[in-house]
Amino acid sequence: MNYKIRQFLFIYVLLLGFGAQKLDAQYLDTAYKVPKTNFLQHILESKSENLDITLSKENKLIPTVGTLVESNAQELIKYKNDLFVLISQTGFIYQFINADSSQAFFRKLDRTINLNYNINCRNLVYQNQIYSYGGYGFWKTNGHLRKFNKEDHEWDIIPTNIEVINSDQIWVDTKLGRLYVPFQRIVNAGLAGPENIKGQINRDSYYLDIQQKQWVKLGSLSDKANDILLISTSSGTLNVENGFITVSNDQTYYFDFIHNKIYKSKSAELNQFLIRRVEFSNMFYENGFIYSYKLNTGEFVKYPLNLNSFELISDSIWGYESMVIYITIGLIVLTSIIIFSIWFFNRSVKRKLEAAQLQILKSKSVTQAFVGTELALIDLLLKAAQKNTRVDIHDINHVLGIKDKNIGLQKKVRSDTMNAINEKYHFITQSKINLIASVRKEDDKRFFEYFVEPSELSAIKRIIEKN
Repeated sequence: MNYKIRQFLFIYVLLLGFGAQKLDAQYLDTAYKVPKTNFLQHILESKSENLDITLSKENKLIPTVGTLVESNAQELIKYKNDLFVLISQTGFIYQFINADSSQAFFRKLDRTINLNYNINCRNLVYQNQIYSYGGYGFWKTNGHLRKFNKEDHEWDIIPTNIEVINSDQIWVDTKLGRLYVPFQRIVNAGLAGPENIKGQINRDSYYLDIQQKQWVKLGSLSDKANDILLISTSSGTLNVENGFITVSNDQTYYFDFIHNKIYKSKSAELNQFLIRRVEFSNMFYENGFIYSYKLNTGEFVKYPLNLNSFELISDSIWGYESMVIYITIGLIVLTSIIIFSIWFFNRSVKRKLEAAQLQILKSKSVTQAFVGTELALIDLLLKAAQKNTRVDIHDINHVLGIKDKNIGLQKKVRSDTMNAINEKYHFITQSKINLIASVRKEDDKRFFEYFVEPSELSAIKRIIEKN
């Protein structure tokens, strides 16, 4: 009997040890030595200070076969002289430490406990800090910003002014520290309706100022950009200068976020090259070339990318919101109506005042406001204005009938007549602008030339007609 008990205990302890060993094998180690492939060698020697590469299943750097995260994708980020491998849906970070001729050594940085809240999140490195943005977990998407705490080896949540939900198409400007989100896909399977599972589209465009932790609204995703991004056949995007490249309906598009422009490739060869690599795995852009790693040969294929071979399309990435446009147009129209109404009212009042003042003068002068030689002089000046010329004193003396008089009398009659005309004009128009003005002659500065002020031409013509 005791023998049977001892035999049972032996088998139990053996199974328990085997189970513990198997359970332990399901978790990742804190350090790995991995083969230094041509791919890894190229990345280590690259002069680029910022690379973000999605690794294919066959090109994973951290060995995860037989672990709980075997099916999880891996992302390689090179920032200046640092190299990191992040395992999706986990928050696990492995940093490259050193390498010899055949192997590379990676060490785990984090002590992450909570998993699967950050599926399909965007990882980035800015100013030597590792960030994680957005993701899907616990049946809904989120717009949380997380930063890796180097002291505690855990992820900290970073509060922002609002929550902006991420999508697959995001671009990070590591120079300015901005994370661009052209549109949002909001998934919440906790609410009824297929649209909440598939994801409702919010076309508001934002960028996150990483330094200030503030979201800034840019506008609303344009119709063309919406059509391209929502039916994109790429499983991701390829980061290039000022933006990213994506493939949609077998066409290659370049989204320039710095200048808010969309370009379409004119190269059929480039389209074919990217269509065959539509997952964008093991690919990156560097120094004017797209690099694509071939696993079967262990070599890179280089394809030249000339952004000048793209043509600008009419639509921008985002534009002003329709409501803002309508409000702006409405304000402009309302302001124009008010200005026109004020102008029309003032003109009506002015003309009524002119008519009243003219009537007063006419009643005092029996029949006319301007009489005799005054009308003759005004008529002479108006005819000269039609020819864009001025009138000298000899023509004025002739019209006033004083050409044979002495110079002193001529001067007095001219002065009295012009002063009378200007005073009557002031009274009629209730303004201080002289109707008749003068300038010195260019060829003889001793004498003057006379003319009607251009701004008063229409007014004096109207008054003369009623005179």
